[in-house]
Amino acid sequence: MKHAKKILAAALSACLLLGWAGLSAQAAPADKLQYRADGSFQILVFTDTHQTAAEQPQMIAFLGEALDHVKPDLVVFLGDNAYQTACESVETERTAITKILTPVVSRGYPFAFVFGNHDAEGNVDRDTLLEIYQSFPGCLITDADPALSNAGTCNLPIYSASDPNKVVQNLWFFDSGQGAVERDQLAWYTRESEALQAANGGAKVPSLVFQHIILPEIYDYFYKAPFKMEGLTQTILGVERTSIPDLRKIDGYVMEKPCPPSHDTGELAALADRGDVIAAVFGHDHVNNFVAPMRGIDLVQIPGTTFGGSYGTDVYRGATVFTLRENNPWSYEKETVTYRQLVKLPDSQIGTAHMKNEGWTWFSYGFQWVINGVISLFRLRK
Repeated sequence: MKHAKKILAAALSACLLLGWAGLSAQAAPADKLQYRADGSFQILVFTDTHQTAAEQPQMIAFLGEALDHVKPDLVVFLGDNAYQTACESVETERTAITKILTPVVSRGYPFAFVFGNHDAEGNVDRDTLLEIYQSFPGCLITDADPALSNAGTCNLPIYSASDPNKVVQNLWFFDSGQGAVERDQLAWYTRESEALQAANGGAKVPSLVFQHIILPEIYDYFYKAPFKMEGLTQTILGVERTSIPDLRKIDGYVMEKPCPPSHDTGELAALADRGDVIAAVFGHDHVNNFVAPMRGIDLVQIPGTTFGGSYGTDVYRGATVFTLRENNPWSYEKETVTYRQLVKLPDSQIGTAHMKNEGWTWFSYGFQWVINGVISLFRLRK
């Protein structure tokens, strides 16, 4: 069955390559990711596009304008790319995926992706979805080991600007399935990480991780609850936690309680033990945007892109840019490109139909600070 699927995918790929060739404004992407001549490398990440069978013209316009604004070296879709009615059949999935990939492919950018919990919620399995994505020119994701849990787990090295055979940094792509990256995927990561280090003369290769669902350890940054309160607390790894973060420890905004898996497969420990991951990037929690350092790794939550299911929070709807530099590979720069930012540019065609009052958003965030202050004062008086 898999063999037949691969033949079908190859045929579809050939047809699409011919169809897309006239649209591409740039040369076909190289097989290897490589720093620019100035030593920089930019990744533009969209998460939770939530493309349904219905049209989302504002979101598609936003994707295109964000691409034109950033001009990235790689585009990443971080899961929940297709959603609900788009998941009913192979045809509806292909239609939805085509919609979100058209702005990328038509501009000739290479792209990567991971799956979220919604991508395969209908009648199409992850292996078939993977083949649909791979049929588009510029797709760099493979299934490094088809025997692994989930689909599309792999890595993409970034090569030196001056030496196309020298790996300087690396990107890991993990399918977190319906909740967590599984232990067999982590064992694969450990083996591949060790192999990269061996091939690099014994030096670890600094890396970023991309996956959909954040790790349960993020709740170490939230206050412990004295008792269970329905709707206001939840049990994470055996500890009852409030939905209020300790903002002294988190750099950014937390506008909804994170939704990690309730069980721990040991991912944070596996990444920390290897010591090559500088940041792990997550979607899933649409209106959160923060960096939380943990065990030498930045847990980076980025905001959602959808115009159809982003909880109405237009303040944070957007995309995220990660800039890497060859001369400083153990670091990265992060910038959010928001809908509110692009729609105000003189030539923007996105439209303002989703612009809403920011008042409630900032009131909610201010209230969190008040709670933080009360808790801190209480602790000092004890």
